Amino acid sequence: MSGMEASLRDMLKHGRKFERLRTDEPGVFIRKIPRLKNEPAYLAVEINPVGHNGIPVYKVGALVKDQNELDAIREIMSQKKIDQILQTVQNVNAQQAD
Repeated sequence: MSGMEASLRDMLKHGRKFERLRTDEPGVFIRKIPRLKNEPAYLAVEINPVGHNGIPVYKVGALVKDQNELDAIREIMSQKKIDQILQTVQNVNAQQAD
């Protein structure tokens, strides 16, 4: 078992609810998600851009629990149409600010 795996196992067992652990990769964190009804506690990768000060931009970023979720997000983000949708949203927001 690697040192990282041992640390993550410890975090899962003893960590606080929604605890955030930094990784060496900017904008990538590990989050402990507490037990919910019939689902046990688990760890998830959190994608959350960081500002110039290194602090996450959002209170909670996008949480990814497994490879299938990551693949689905990558598929969505690779679609050209998302650029057009975002541009339209930015235009509407800019007009609202006027």
